[in-house]
Formats: sequence, structure tokens, C-alpha cells
Amino acid sequence: MRAVPRVEKIAIQVLCHATEDLKKVLKAVENVVGSEAAKAFSTTSETLKGYYGDPVTLMRVFLLDENTCERVFLRILSNLSELERDELWRERAKRGKHGGKIFVRLDKQEAFRGRIRQSDKDPIRVMVEIRGNLDSMRERLEKRLQELEASDAP
Repeated sequence: MRAVPRVEKIAIQVLCHATEDLKKVLKAVENVVGSEAAKAFSTTSETLKGYYGDPVTLMRVFLLDENTCERVFLRILSNLSELERDELWRERAKRGKHGGKIFVRLDKQEAFRGRIRQSDKDPIRVMVEIRGNLDSMRERLEKRLQELEASDAP
């Protein structure tokens, strides 16, 4: 019998430039993952030098609880259009022997405002690691999204 595919972990990377407030950048990440998941994530940071010698802080955020990871991934997917989700699974998925990884880039400024939008410019980089068949995972998550949308309908 095949194992049920699962979201094994989520790793997030975001740069905080010298002109940005680190607390606001962390708030943007919290807005992406949700306040409950934000309580469970662990962070590391590293100070780098920017192109002109200015300090840049690289923040890494990790979520390892599978249930939390799946809720966060569903949260991200639910804020994307059907077309964006399709492109995500087709173009931004790397398939491996035992699963794969989905790479999402989200707009940092919009995330701070509480909106989840894709963007390649100064993004919050999200790597979702999936254990099991990616196509099965997609089907299962799309079904859950439909259920969530149906329960939100008046």
C-alpha cells in the first residue's frame, strides 16, 4: 500500500536589508504562516554584506511539524489563483525519488500588509518539502481547498 503523501517541512528564507526593520520583516513572515504556526517556527539569522557593503540579514525560518506545515502550505495555496497554483505545481516543483520540493516566492511588502501574492522581486522564499507522490499530494490538497472554499460560501 502506498504511503499518504505529506508536507514534511517548510523552510523560509528572507533578506532584511539595512533600510528595513527586522521586526516588520518577521511580521511579514508571520502573516504568511499564520499566528499559530509562527509560535512553532524556529529561526536563525546571519549577517551578510550587500553589494555596496551595507549589512543584510539573512533570516531562515523552519517549520518541522507535519500538520502545521500542511496548514501553512494550504494557507499559501488558498491565497493563489487556480492558474497560479497550476503554474506552481508544473513549473516550480522539483521531483525527487521519494517526493519533491515546491518553491514559492512571495511579495514581502504585500505579506507585511497581510496579503499573500507571488513575486520574484525581493521575495520571501518558501521551500515546501513533500514526502510521497507529488501528483497525489496535489490532488489531496486541491480537494481540501475545494472543501475549505465550500465551507466559506454563504
